[in-house]
Amino acid sequence: MHDPSPLQEAHHNAPLRLLVRAWPVFAGIMLVIGVLFLATSDHPRIFPLRHIVLYQVEAWWYERVGAPQQRGTGTLQGCVSTADGRPAVAATVLVAELEGTTHSTTTDTAGCYILPDLPAGSYVPVVGATNGVDISVRPAVRVQPDQQQTRDIRLPPPTLPAVEPGRDLRLGAPITLAWPLPRPGSAVEQSVQFDSGGQPNQTMFYYTPVDAAAPLPVLLIVYPGPAEAWKGVSIPLAAAGYAVVATGPAYSFDLEADLDELQRVIQFVRAGAFPYADGRQLVLMGGSYSSLHVLAMLQRDVSFEGAVLLGPPTDLFALRRQLEAGTFAPPFGLDQALIALGRPNTNPEPFWRYSARYHVRPDWPPLLLMHSRSDEVVPFEQSELLAAELEAAGLPYEATFFDGMSHYLLADDASEQLDMLYTILLEFLASVFNEPAP
Repeated sequence: MHDPSPLQEAHHNAPLRLLVRAWPVFAGIMLVIGVLFLATSDHPRIFPLRHIVLYQVEAWWYERVGAPQQRGTGTLQGCVSTADGRPAVAATVLVAELEGTTHSTTTDTAGCYILPDLPAGSYVPVVGATNGVDISVRPAVRVQPDQQQTRDIRLPPPTLPAVEPGRDLRLGAPITLAWPLPRPGSAVEQSVQFDSGGQPNQTMFYYTPVDAAAPLPVLLIVYPGPAEAWKGVSIPLAAAGYAVVATGPAYSFDLEADLDELQRVIQFVRAGAFPYADGRQLVLMGGSYSSLHVLAMLQRDVSFEGAVLLGPPTDLFALRRQLEAGTFAPPFGLDQALIALGRPNTNPEPFWRYSARYHVRPDWPPLLLMHSRSDEVVPFEQSELLAAELEAAGLPYEATFFDGMSHYLLADDASEQLDMLYTILLEFLASVFNEPAP
């Protein structure tokens, strides 16, 4: 065999040399693509970290050069129309400043709005219509000092998310459990499993009275943590004569998948899939973080007898404003969660979507609000904000504020306030279920 000539060797090695030379270019392109993805992705595991990093970089920069100075105010105005071109009357239009201060108004009979005295800067308006349509308006509008900016808005048609029904509901073996507070009682616990959109459902339990027989009113309780950690609430309520479905979705910046699963559970309840449960009588209940799920579900479905909220956050803009002002320092890293949502002025969607005070509907069922004035996680003013909106809308609600109780309104020992909380809750349930008072 003949050794390859230099020309032949060069010909055979050309692809390799080309690859070596092109590799830095290819790596650079992939790096740019990766950076762009991280900078623009709305994935709930990516955007929170991006917002925290940007916040920290900005804070570092402002410490050295100073924060931007106010440059005067301007006006944002325009008209909002429905999908078929009619004026969107009484729609809410809102913009938020960088630190969370909001400016909002409602459209007039011609569907028009005006937001005066806005600090100069960039804003992404959000709009909530009376038919349940909620949108953000991009690209951002730039408000200039002493000028009027016009942004007309066309709303899309109202739509509800298409949720695939749950399948193959299975209840585990019954276990009888007892609990001493707030009054000694027992209930039967069963695990709940079903196919939830092609995935196993999150951990869930079903509780019924020990002597359950007749169809029972149902409480769907969404806990702010694993459902198995809240037996001290589920068991007493089941012992009081209710069928209790208990779930505790994992913490997330996007609740929509959790809401889909809750909707599947509600479909099971209304279809009579849970033994002893009267699917025609259903109340939602949530506390703290999980109140967001209950309030968001009321945007999808109002066919409930009532809803119970304990220590609910109802205005995330206000919480961010308090955080920036230094008057709110929540534990458990919740300050970072508020920062992770992004800038309220240019990324208002998560603040808006889960701020229930801006989404009160005239067809909401009766609500019970309970909050501790010494709540260290969610200021009690959050319940006051929602109560004011319910009052203005003429909706039925009850609001009770406790002194000295913790954020979750739980107690390890019997007390007058714990007994009062339990009594108020049972009286509310009896009223919405048209039962005799306890």
